[in-house]
Amino acid sequence: MSTGTLFIRDSRTNANYEIPINRDAVRATDLQRIQAPLFNTNRADKVTHGLRVYDPGLLNTAVTASALSFSDHEHGLLLYRGYTLQQLWGSDFEEMFHLLLWGAYPTASQREELRQRLVQYMQEVPDIVRQAIFNLPKATSPLPLILAGLSAYLACIPNVIPATTNATIYQTDTKRADQIILQTVAAYAVVLGAVRSHRLGIPWQSPSLHQTYYENLFTMAGLVDPETSRPDPTRISCFRRFGNLNAEHGMALTVFSTLVTASSLTDPVSCLISAVAAAHGPLHFGATESAQSALRDIGDPKNVPAFIEEIKSGKRRLFGYGHRTYKGMDPRVRPIQSILKDLAYVDQPLLKVAEAIEEAATKDEYFSTRGLYPNADFYGNFVFTGIGFQPDMIPAAMLVHRIMGIMAHWREYMVNRGKLFRPTHLYTGHAEPTSARDPKI
Repeated sequence: MSTGTLFIRDSRTNANYEIPINRDAVRATDLQRIQAPLFNTNRADKVTHGLRVYDPGLLNTAVTASALSFSDHEHGLLLYRGYTLQQLWGSDFEEMFHLLLWGAYPTASQREELRQRLVQYMQEVPDIVRQAIFNLPKATSPLPLILAGLSAYLACIPNVIPATTNATIYQTDTKRADQIILQTVAAYAVVLGAVRSHRLGIPWQSPSLHQTYYENLFTMAGLVDPETSRPDPTRISCFRRFGNLNAEHGMALTVFSTLVTASSLTDPVSCLISAVAAAHGPLHFGATESAQSALRDIGDPKNVPAFIEEIKSGKRRLFGYGHRTYKGMDPRVRPIQSILKDLAYVDQPLLKVAEAIEEAATKDEYFSTRGLYPNADFYGNFVFTGIGFQPDMIPAAMLVHRIMGIMAHWREYMVNRGKLFRPTHLYTGHAEPTSARDPKI
């Protein structure tokens, strides 16, 4: 643990301060002791109760303490509850979910119990949820369809909303919190399955008590063999392994959006709705869809050099390259490429374009000096389309993986009684009333 003291001298007042350092961090509230001068200071600066940290985009701000995951980008290391990706490569959804949610890798009986509970809750999702989706146009974007389904589900279980029942129920009753978490995860699978089957006009198939979470998801979504009506084992395996890479990634936007909503003691269904809306932007899960769209525009590896020059001149943006966390190679990229080989996707034209971009970028100083390398989105989009998801369904499919981390963070925030998010802002307008500045009024 990195502890110590930060010694600060304020040149404005010549005052000295000692700020404690714990876990290589200082508390922003400790900086409030550093006060602006009493005279010749902007009025807006003097009423803010001390020095603030200005951090647009939260580039260097820790908003919570968590035991879920650890990322060492300099060494390409990603740990889930202390386990490496290699150790968890063969784990299924139920095992990963149990580990992230409750902090322990499950026994065989614990895994089976979790599987059965998830299926049970899938089967208990009211028909009105699917009807809410089916009543909307098939051509509708997946986002509003998913939001409609989740909202309909929440409307059917009003007793889970703390404001109308018990404000602190999820902080004081972990058993109840765990139940609604599992219900939320089960409902999302039903909603996603209903959205895909509705948009493609596929007959609805109900979840089975004898299938796993992913098998039921594929069944409800119509991702099955036409002859057997069963999901393809290879595609399930590829989806599962990719899910293990994406299950949790710290304070990514979906999780942060969840925690901001959760900080007012909100139920997990409402928090998931926040996460879904945040995920679809092209700078988050929507990056996979945007990456594939860009590759379609390029069309052929021979067009890559011209595309690279447009990137360098600022005329185009390359989605799926670079990462806020990793300044080197994203440790998930090479495992994703191995998954693509199992999907027999290696000869697809767009994948050839992507590989040509990586080859060109690797040799270009513009990318290397900026630490720009392919991230999981760059190649990950091929996993989803190879399995059978349409490009605009990719963000929703990615949430099937990340929902494990999202719900684990929600639970952790409730158990640890996280604070309400209420950041400040730097005021840049006039600090005097209008009448004082303009005597004509």
